Amino acid sequence: RGWFTRILHSEEDAAELIAHCERLEVEAGETIARAGEAADSMHFILDGRVGVMVPADAGGGMTRVRSLGRYTTIGEMGLVSQAPRSATIEAEVASVLYVLSKPQFDALKRDTPILGQKLLTYFVSVMAERLSFANRMIAVLRR
Repeated sequence: RGWFTRILHSEEDAAELIAHCERLEVEAGETIARAGEAADSMHFILDGRVGVMVPADAGGGMTRVRSLGRYTTIGEMGLVSQAPRSATIEAEVASVLYVLSKPQFDALKRDTPILGQKLLTYFVSVMAERLSFANRMIAVLRR
């Protein structure tokens, strides 16, 4: 609840968001989302670490591009854009996540629009950080 309160600046909004989520516990090696599938949910990582893998070739190979740990999200881009998932996400260690499904996200935006706006603002900040990370990686690879 503390992390949700920090990102939403409100204990009431944190409680409302938690009420719309489902807790998910996964073991190391378990796939959470697959590239190319419908983005019908997003996940808040409460504990653990996940690997982000992107398709590397037409033969189905995958390349791990990043690890993400506690207090971040996965899947928000697809949930907002309604595009297929761009990466496969796999638990690197046992992890605890909260899942926000598309129907619950839509209900949250409809029923509590201010909370919906706060979530969208948070998603933009996450995506901006990831774009900055990608730009730094491209700069390194060009050297």
